[in-house]
Amino acid sequence: MRGALLIAKKEFLELSKDRKTMFFAFVLPFLLYPAIFGMMAKMGKRDEAQNRNKASRVYVADASGVLNGILTDPKLFERVAKPEGDLKQAIRDQKLEMALEADANAAEALQKHQTFTLTVTMDESERASEVALKRLRESLKGQEKTWVQGRLQVLGASSQLAEPVKLEVKNAADVALEVGKAMGKFLPYLLMIMMYTGAMQHGIYATAGEKERQTLLSLMATRLPRNQIILGKLLYIFCMGVIAALLNLLSMGLSIGFMTGGSANSMQAMSAIANPMTLGLTFLIMVPLGLFFSNFILLMGIQAKNTIEAGSAITPGIFLVVFLGVFTMAPGVDKMAFLSYVPVVNVCIALRKMFSQQPNWLEYAIAFTMTVGLAGLMTLVSTRVLNREKALFKM
Repeated sequence: MRGALLIAKKEFLELSKDRKTMFFAFVLPFLLYPAIFGMMAKMGKRDEAQNRNKASRVYVADASGVLNGILTDPKLFERVAKPEGDLKQAIRDQKLEMALEADANAAEALQKHQTFTLTVTMDESERASEVALKRLRESLKGQEKTWVQGRLQVLGASSQLAEPVKLEVKNAADVALEVGKAMGKFLPYLLMIMMYTGAMQHGIYATAGEKERQTLLSLMATRLPRNQIILGKLLYIFCMGVIAALLNLLSMGLSIGFMTGGSANSMQAMSAIANPMTLGLTFLIMVPLGLFFSNFILLMGIQAKNTIEAGSAITPGIFLVVFLGVFTMAPGVDKMAFLSYVPVVNVCIALRKMFSQQPNWLEYAIAFTMTVGLAGLMTLVSTRVLNREKALFKM
């Protein structure tokens, strides 16, 4: 094992000499994520302020005048004339946010205590149209209550006749549980992506890059056993994957905390989720998964003729990881019992339930045991395959 540590130390020393790679690997995440999330937060707040302070432009076709007393607040609604051409196209072109058309006999139907139809045309893909519809519903809610109470007074009935039940909803989930379920959907996916991509480039450099630099022969000429050299490179690739994942997640967590303004609810949720037990079990199961990824990268990279071939062989693994991660984010996946026996997928599901504060220890044990077994099997296969001259010196 001493030889493997020596090889890993040699790889880290080579990495320390490359200042650009050091910057991209260890510094850039702390600059990139704050910039991205800061820009997203600023743009989101600006858009929200614009929608909140801007009156919704609405065209109203109301021959009976039944809506005259509803759209009166100039801060919420701006009644505009009918645009030329197709009405739907005008809304899509953002000339207005919404169009209302009431029945021609709406006022008469209202007097007869009948129901009339109000047709709303809006663009659901636009945030401004959604805001306009929300404002309309809030305005109609109060007006409808007034109309109903007027009808009840005419009939001499109680005002509570139209509201036999008052529904009170109490949320059994606290902030930590809600945030935990949200994080549990995408956090395992992010961990896998960051770990794989973080190890990939360094793995290519340490394997196929060693061949291109023609330093592999001199390394093999040392007294170190070949399996120790392979294990040392495996250790280096694994460490770089773990470091990349941790740094990216740390930067992302700090950026999200800054974006939320450090509110009490967000801090309470983060502290409840980031407890030592959850983090420890997450790291424990990510170790064999990282070894599995590292073995695949090592096996493909060291058999490649050059870095281009290694990149072509290793890159498809990203698409597989992305597919599995996106699949585990789908609703209802955690209720499929057979997925507990699918490699990689079972790790995502186990972590998803753990962050949701609903851990299933049997599923976690199955996922951990299978991942450890796969990592051990992959390590055995890679060391045996790479011990062959044909694999190491493929031309």
